[in-house]
Amino acid sequence: MRERSVLAVTPVSDIKSAGVVGGSLGGLFQAVALAELGVDVTVWERSAGRPDDRGAGIVLQPSVAWFLSTFCGVDPDRISVPVTHRQFFSRDGRSHHTLMEQRMISWGAIYASLRDRLDSARYHDGQPVTAVTPRPGGVDVHVGDAVHRVDLAIIADGSASRHRGLVAPDGAPRYAGYVAYRGVIDETELPEGLSAVFRDRFSFYDGDRTQFLCYFIPGDFGATAPGSRRANWVWYVRADAAGLDRITTDRDGTAHGLSLPPGLIAPQVHAELLDRARTLLPEPLRLLVEHTRDPFAQAILDGRVSRMRKDRRLLTGDAAFVVRPHTAASAEKAAADAITLFTALQQLPSLEAALEAWERNRLAEGNALYRHGVGLGQRLGLNSPSSAAAAAGEATP
Repeated sequence: MRERSVLAVTPVSDIKSAGVVGGSLGGLFQAVALAELGVDVTVWERSAGRPDDRGAGIVLQPSVAWFLSTFCGVDPDRISVPVTHRQFFSRDGRSHHTLMEQRMISWGAIYASLRDRLDSARYHDGQPVTAVTPRPGGVDVHVGDAVHRVDLAIIADGSASRHRGLVAPDGAPRYAGYVAYRGVIDETELPEGLSAVFRDRFSFYDGDRTQFLCYFIPGDFGATAPGSRRANWVWYVRADAAGLDRITTDRDGTAHGLSLPPGLIAPQVHAELLDRARTLLPEPLRLLVEHTRDPFAQAILDGRVSRMRKDRRLLTGDAAFVVRPHTAASAEKAAADAITLFTALQQLPSLEAALEAWERNRLAEGNALYRHGVGLGQRLGLNSPSSAAAAAGEATP
């Protein structure tokens, strides 16, 4: 446990206990913030074990940086990698640059900072929640044969949420018609000279209905010194429903649905990815793909809800709005969900007023990000005709 933050907080009398369904970033942001308010928080995570630190990169946005600094006592600059320019490649491998200072972080660095801040006794992995049922003045969270009575339940079990429909039956995400292939490479394993090509750069290549981007993220244990970082890349590729099923079916024939974890890509799918890279990508980006041992993939989804609370059950993070990665806002949105709830609970006179203000704020932000992501996909030519038509025809909740 780190030292407590310097926030001046007022305990929330209406909420003494909270249960968080899902222990990834969305759930951890909420758990850490509620614990800071003096709430007795318990987190239940379906998966067992601590995730590998070799996950995807994330653009460090203001709410995440503020949360890490204020609630976790972590200097975000120490666990992120700076970039000074954006680099745009043409098909022949030439590039031009524009000034754009940003910082890049890894999913694992954020996760570790949040887990280290939360008392380990509050976090229970390998324990799926089977039901979240309301009762007068609170919620019952069912885990195995046990029923845990809490004053507030936070549903934070991600884009494939099993409990979203309890609050918002209209919110199931829809496939947008393309996938993101991803890869992470230790800097020491890059071909000679390639590190210098991407140093201090957030690099992009926009092709015909495709986009590729890459940047450095921290290495093991948040290491950020040159030579100890990792190159992180993302490649957006169109795929119909049958293509998605093929991409996310692993080497043993097991279908994974909407994502494929590292190390499981089928040989034929991997060979086709390499062929596509040799045909379509500028040489520096092709080399990244060729030198990635374990590429992984995820379906790009659109999901939004018309409400984020029902009685004392709240949706947060990707269990509420699933926004496209082009927005660089998934972690930022989850952190802002937690910060806004923390602030509302402290400043407003009643629990009902706090939850109403929180929902109003987060619905507005979620809808804006949803529309922004769909618009970016359209400008890149990535939207499938069905996803574009469906998004255009929806009324704003």
